[in-house]
Amino acid sequence: MSELRVIFAIARSDFSYFFRTKWLMAVLLSLSLSDMLVVALVYKRIMSIDYFKYFVPASIIMGLFAASMDVGRRIWLALREGVIQYELSLPISTKGLVAAYLIAGGAAALVYASALMAIAFLVLPAHAIWSAIILLPFLFILAIGLSGIAATLAAIASTHGEFFFAFQNIVQTLMLVLSTVYYPVHVIQAYLPQPLAEVATYNPLSLASKALRNYTFDGLPVEPGLLGNILVTSVLFAVIGAVSYYWALHRFQVKGKI
Repeated sequence: MSELRVIFAIARSDFSYFFRTKWLMAVLLSLSLSDMLVVALVYKRIMSIDYFKYFVPASIIMGLFAASMDVGRRIWLALREGVIQYELSLPISTKGLVAAYLIAGGAAALVYASALMAIAFLVLPAHAIWSAIILLPFLFILAIGLSGIAATLAAIASTHGEFFFAFQNIVQTLMLVLSTVYYPVHVIQAYLPQPLAEVATYNPLSLASKALRNYTFDGLPVEPGLLGNILVTSVLFAVIGAVSYYWALHRFQVKGKI
């Protein structure tokens, strides 16, 4: 069996595992839908902007984020339960195994976000569908990048479950707070120091949310510059995650433990 076939076999197995955890899917979907239907509609009445129109695209990106981060939990479980040890015995390189998990994480997150997007299309015009299709490849790269972050956390705390979930919560909180997911950029700039406001502006979650707002909800023309920024930041995260996970697996092969 060629290495490429093994990579896709492992990616398919991990991809299907995400959708076999029905309780997780139910929790994620309920949280995302509650954000859309409760938070957005309630805040719409107390804010000067159309918060429903502002926040629903962000809730789709947050769903993509949550689904991408779940790959870290699956990698952590695979390390603790011996699945990784078995997979390393297959005709696959360490780099190939890293690629398999990141591809699976990106694909699962994209499918999940697409389901949320399909729900949002109930209140969107037909032309928004074409804009969303254009964004899908960039959201897939973003999902791989976010999966890279999760892989990094799993590599750092692979032997201590409580550390992994603590690290995951810290990273999720920081990435959401330092973003324009909940608040417009001018609000962030008014309350945060300039360096942190810049981080929030170029946070990939902020960029992806802005792209969804502009190209689907507002119907503005697609800007290559914004898509390029999403691509650059997502690839950066993916590279950091891939290198960290590769380093952890290499150390495991050398020392016999993480």
